[in-house]
Amino acid sequence: MENIFKKWMENPISKILLATNIVFALLFIVSVPSFVREYITQDAVSIGGKKYDLSDVKETSPIAYSKFQSEYKSLIKNTLGEFAQDKLFELVAKDKNIKPSEVLNQGFTPREPSEEEILNVYMSNKEQLGGKSLNETKDKIVGFLKNQQEQEHSRAVYRDIVTKYPVEFLIKEPAAVRVTVEEKNNPSIGPKDAKITIIEFSDFECPFCKRSQDVNQKLREKYKGQIRWVFRDFPLPFHQDAMYAHMAANCSISEGKYWDVFNTLFENSGNLSKGNVDALVLKAGMPKDKYQTCMKDAPRLKSEIDADIQDGQKVGVSGTPAFFINGIFVSGALPFENFDEIIQKELKQ
Repeated sequence: MENIFKKWMENPISKILLATNIVFALLFIVSVPSFVREYITQDAVSIGGKKYDLSDVKETSPIAYSKFQSEYKSLIKNTLGEFAQDKLFELVAKDKNIKPSEVLNQGFTPREPSEEEILNVYMSNKEQLGGKSLNETKDKIVGFLKNQQEQEHSRAVYRDIVTKYPVEFLIKEPAAVRVTVEEKNNPSIGPKDAKITIIEFSDFECPFCKRSQDVNQKLREKYKGQIRWVFRDFPLPFHQDAMYAHMAANCSISEGKYWDVFNTLFENSGNLSKGNVDALVLKAGMPKDKYQTCMKDAPRLKSEIDADIQDGQKVGVSGTPAFFINGIFVSGALPFENFDEIIQKELKQ
């Protein structure tokens, strides 16, 4: 998935569209209109002669319904966002007597990158360049830097456009689907009486979980004192080193070193062999004798982690990362804005 994303991002148009969608996410609140929801309930499945529609899904499988709701909202947002973008470009093109395709980059000419800029990119990506020399990769790096300039210019132009031509999505927000998720004395950050409780099911070896940690940290910083963040183990079976890493992290709870170990493991999520995990835990400040004693009790540690996995599966978790914001399910390493929108609504209630 990561490789597909990288290839997609190499396309300049894809980058512009991504930047566009991010701008829309920052500016507008999008949801599913009531008339669309009424239309959707006409879709149904017949089982043994009995008809079931999405209202039955909502009643008997709230997480499945919540996923549908989230994905449908994204589809509506993307569809309206692309439509709005085309209309905005038409308005600007008419004002400037140019073609809509020329709006973002009219009159823009990227400057030639300096030798220092080229060298910095080369040194930062030397391993990914397969050992090729600077001369062998220089043209590619220059193209990359010029493309960066183009994207920055496009984002600035787009910000000016949406400022001049206000856009508002007139859509009613559907009621949130909530499920009860227990904390079960798992490690947490934040006050117990916080208005917002976020329960995260995650995997130390999961690259998307690692990516989500930056967003998680920003949320805790912005809403310090208002959020209680609970971490529950969900090592995926195809991540061979994940279970051992989670066991090691749990051994650090009693010594008050859990979050130090937590951060260290995510920082090194691409290298969680048993030997390296042991070294990382000790480096994070866990006493060696107590760590070794704890890890000898593998059955108990694994049992606690399996309990987290089973609890997660009961409420619909099938992949990582997965979050429950006051019981509202959020799946995946989504942008800051997706979480922020839900949290702000919860704080207003």
